[in-house]
Amino acid sequence: MPVRQHQARPPRPPGRVVITLVLTLLAPLLLMLSATTLAAPAGAVDDVEETDPLAVSIDELDTVSLDGRTKGRITVRGKVSNTTEEEWAGVNIYPFVGNTPITTSAELAEAAKLPADALVGERIVAEGAYAKVPDLEPGETYSWSLTVPRKLLQITEPGVYWFGVHALGATTPTTADGRARTFLPLVKEPNKKAKAEKVSLVMPLRRSVVYDADGSVSYLPGWTRDLRAGGRLYRMLETGAEMPSLTWAIDPALIDAVRNLAEGNPARNLAPTDGPEESPEESGGQSASASASALLPSPSPSTDADADAEEPIDEETKAAQKAATTWLNRLEDAFAGHDLLALPYADPDLSALATSDPDLLASAREQTSQVLAELGIKATPAAAPPTGYLDRAAVNLLEPGAVNLVSDRMFRGTAPVVADLDGHEMIVTSSGAAAGGPGPNDFLDAISVRQRLVAEAALLRGSGKPLVAVLPDGWHPPQDAASFVAPWNEAAWISSSTLTEAVAGHKATSVAAEKLRYPRREMRAEISAERIRTANELVGAGKMLQRVLTHNDEVAADILNEALTTTSYSARRGYTDAGADALSYVGAQLSSITVDVPPKVILSSMKGGEFQVSLSNELDEPVTVRLDAMTDESLRVATSEPVQLDANSKASFNLAASMRDTGTHTALIVVTDTKGNPLGAHASVPIRPSQVSGVIWWFVGTGCALLFAAIAVRLTRRIMKAKKARTSGEA
Repeated sequence: MPVRQHQARPPRPPGRVVITLVLTLLAPLLLMLSATTLAAPAGAVDDVEETDPLAVSIDELDTVSLDGRTKGRITVRGKVSNTTEEEWAGVNIYPFVGNTPITTSAELAEAAKLPADALVGERIVAEGAYAKVPDLEPGETYSWSLTVPRKLLQITEPGVYWFGVHALGATTPTTADGRARTFLPLVKEPNKKAKAEKVSLVMPLRRSVVYDADGSVSYLPGWTRDLRAGGRLYRMLETGAEMPSLTWAIDPALIDAVRNLAEGNPARNLAPTDGPEESPEESGGQSASASASALLPSPSPSTDADADAEEPIDEETKAAQKAATTWLNRLEDAFAGHDLLALPYADPDLSALATSDPDLLASAREQTSQVLAELGIKATPAAAPPTGYLDRAAVNLLEPGAVNLVSDRMFRGTAPVVADLDGHEMIVTSSGAAAGGPGPNDFLDAISVRQRLVAEAALLRGSGKPLVAVLPDGWHPPQDAASFVAPWNEAAWISSSTLTEAVAGHKATSVAAEKLRYPRREMRAEISAERIRTANELVGAGKMLQRVLTHNDEVAADILNEALTTTSYSARRGYTDAGADALSYVGAQLSSITVDVPPKVILSSMKGGEFQVSLSNELDEPVTVRLDAMTDESLRVATSEPVQLDANSKASFNLAASMRDTGTHTALIVVTDTKGNPLGAHASVPIRPSQVSGVIWWFVGTGCALLFAAIAVRLTRRIMKAKKARTSGEA
C-alpha cells in the first residue's frame, strides 16, 4: 500500500506570532502618525497575498470521470514554473485525491470556494506515481507528465472527488510549494439499463467589439492575438469542431468585425454603393450554413490608379488581416453539423434596452437577421445574457419562438428545467457548470471548466433533469482540442444532446414574477441611459449622413451596427464612450458642408429680391443638400431645392427674400439634408430694403408743397404790393 501524506502548512514560528501581535497593537498609533506627520494617502500599503513559489497547472487529463473499477491508469500532464528568484532543485510532482465524496451541487459550489491551501486530499507518494522535475532556474518552466494506477486512488463511493497535484521541493518534503486542483467524479453503472445523463453545451461566440471614431476596428493587437492559429477565438472553433452536439450562440457583430479586419480594417465607407444589385444566381443564393466564399470579403474592383493611390497597410494591420482570414476560413467547419443560435446584433444589454429603448433592441434583432442572411447562415433567434439574468421588462420583450437561456440563479428556490412567465419560455442553465473550477489555478482554464461540467452532470444523474450549460465567455479553450474532447466522448454515461433533445419531455413550468431575481449589482452594471441616448443620436446621425451622400445607401446600417456595439454587455466595463467619439466624428463630417453668405444684403424693394450664397462640400464624395432660413415674421427667405455638389467642390446660387416692413433683419441660413434636418453648418446675414420709407416721401412732398406755396404767396404779395404802389402814384 502506498504511503500517503496529508497536505498541511508548517506551524508559524513563535517569533512571527509576537511580531504580528506587536504590529497589531501599534497599528492605530502608526496610522495616526502617518496621517498627521507623513500625510500618507489612505490605503497606500496593501496586504500582500502569499503565492506559491512554484506555479503548477493541469493542461491534460485523459479521463473526465471514474467508474467503480480499480483497473486502468490516469495520465495527467501540465507545467510547473519557478516564480522565485532562486534555483529550485529536487522538485517532484505528486498526485493527490480526496477521500470524501461531494454529493450535491451546493457542496460542490462551496468546495470550489475553498482557499488554495485548504486540506482537501491525500498525497500519493508511491514510487512511479509521481514525476521528477529537473532543476528550475528563476522564471523557468518545465512540462511534466505522470501516470497514476487507478488502484492507488482507493475511492469507491459515487460522488465528486478532489483530484490534483502538488509540487514539493527537496527542502520542503511535507509542504506543497505549488498546487493544481480540479474535480473528478466517480460514476457507477447500477445496471445496463441506466440512462445516460443528457448534457447540452452552448458555446457563445462573442467578444468585445469596439470601433474607432472613423469606423475602423479598434485595438488590432488584441484581435490578432485572439484570431490567429492558437489564439483564443481560433481554439474555440477547433474545440467546437470536435465537440458532439454543440450549440453555437453567435453574435453577428463579431463576424462583421473580423470580416472588416480581413479587408484591411478600412475606415467607414462613404463611397458610392448604389450600383446594380446582384441577382440570386450571381450571388449564389442562401445556404443552410456559412460558406467560406460568403464569409471572406470579396475584393472590390479598382483601377490601377486607385490601387497606386491607396495608402500602404502597416504591419499591425497586416497581422490582423492575416489572422482574420485564417479564422474565417476555419469558421465553416466549426459550424458544420451544429445547431446555431443568433443573438441580437452586438449582444446588447437586454434589460437596459428593454427599459430605456425597446426600439433599439428591435433594430439589433433586425440587423442580426439581415447580416446572417447576407452570410448564408441560418440560425434560431436567441437571448443568452452573459450573467444569466433578465429583468421583467426584458422577459416581456423576448421574441416569440426564440431560444431564451437564463441562469438558475435568476429563480428563487428550485429552478425548473423550462420556465414560463406569461407565455415567455426560458430554458434554465446551470450556474454551477459555468462557474469553472477551484483555485489556485485560473478557474476558467480548459480542464477546470470541463471537469466542473462533468462534476455537475454526475451529481444530476438519476434526477431526470438534464444539464444545460452555457460556457463562460472568458474560458480558455484547450491547446489540443482532440485530447480535450476525446475523454468527454468516451464517457458512456454522458449523452451529448442538442437543446431540443435535452429539454424534451419537460413541460414549461409557470412561474410568478415574484419568483424571479434581478440583483442590484445587475441594475448598477447596466448600460446607462445616457450611453443609450448617445447611441440613438449616433444612429440618427448615420441616417442623416446617408441622406446627404448622393450615392451611398449603406452607411446608415454601418453606423447603426457601430452604435449597437456601444450598448453591448461587454461595453458595461468599458471606460471610454466610443459612441460619443463616433458621434463627434460623424457630426464633423456633416458640418464640413458649409455655406457662405455676403456681409449684408440690400433688397431692391420690400416686395422681393435675391441675394447670392455659395455652398462648399469638403467631403471626398458627392452630396445632396438643401438650404433653409430661420428668420423673424418680418422677413421671408425661400427654401432652396435640393442641391447636388460634387466631391470637394463649391457652387453658388440665389435665394429669394421679401420683407413686410422697413429696417434691418437677420436671416440664419442653415445647411440641411433633403428632409430639412440641420447638418450643423450655418451662416447669418443682415437684410434690409434699399427704398426709402413712404412716410419720409410724404414729409418730403409736404415740405416741397409748403415751399412752393410760400413762394407763390410771396410772389402774389409782391405783385399785389407793386400794383397797389403804381395805383397810388397815378392818383
